[in-house]
Amino acid sequence: MEEETTNNKETINNDAPEEKKTFMHYIKILYKAMTDIFKGRGISNEVLINRWRSIAVFMILVLIYISNRYTCQQKIAEIGSLEKQLTDIRYEALTLSSELMGSSRQSQVQALIESKGISLEESKQPPFKLIKKATDK
Repeated sequence: MEEETTNNKETINNDAPEEKKTFMHYIKILYKAMTDIFKGRGISNEVLINRWRSIAVFMILVLIYISNRYTCQQKIAEIGSLEKQLTDIRYEALTLSSELMGSSRQSQVQALIESKGISLEESKQPPFKLIKKATDK
């Protein structure tokens, strides 16, 4: 009877997909590693000692990731401030352009000439084109 129950357990385990076996295997390893770390045996564990190069590479990658993220955040903040500055400069250019348009109107120019006391008058004749005649050589 006892042999039948062990045979049933073996058939149940053999019927399980290979992925679940490996997943459970990794869960057990992770559980053992976590208990070793919490019990204070994590640093002196042979796995950590044998894999110190992998751990060092992982830590270097973590530091690179952190510095890259920090640099990206700084650049995003700089882009935001530059966009705000660009918007302010565009508004200032638009304001100056409208002021220039207003001051270059004929009525404004005439009022400025009169206020300065310059003796210029508006032309009574309309403008005309000068046409150069072609000479035969």
